[in-house]
Amino acid sequence: MAVKNEKKKQLGMDPGTASNRLVKALLFSFGKKLDMQWCFHCGAEIESYKHMSIEHKVPWLHSENPLDLYFDLDNIAFSHKSCNYKAARPRPGKPCPSSTAYRNGCRCEGCREIKRSEYRKY
Repeated sequence: MAVKNEKKKQLGMDPGTASNRLVKALLFSFGKKLDMQWCFHCGAEIESYKHMSIEHKVPWLHSENPLDLYFDLDNIAFSHKSCNYKAARPRPGKPCPSSTAYRNGCRCEGCREIKRSEYRKY
């Protein structure tokens, strides 16, 4: 525990968070070298790993073979986080617009307005 606390102190964040950021930065760097820094949804260039999300082109959740589809590298693409949120597929039983759909990644205008109204209450 002392080692983790020391790492957290020196990095200014949890070591797991730092590791995830490093992996994402490496993936972005490799993708850029391979000319793969283009958004799957809008086609525009992704300028930074901070704006990049990694997603499945075909949703694996609730598919016939989720395990294979999840790990199929041909089913993986990069996109802007904002484009990915806009394209979020609603979960069965989670209506949109709603605060639940927002928490699950939906960023449609209806879900954003519900989230804004929740913040205004506080």
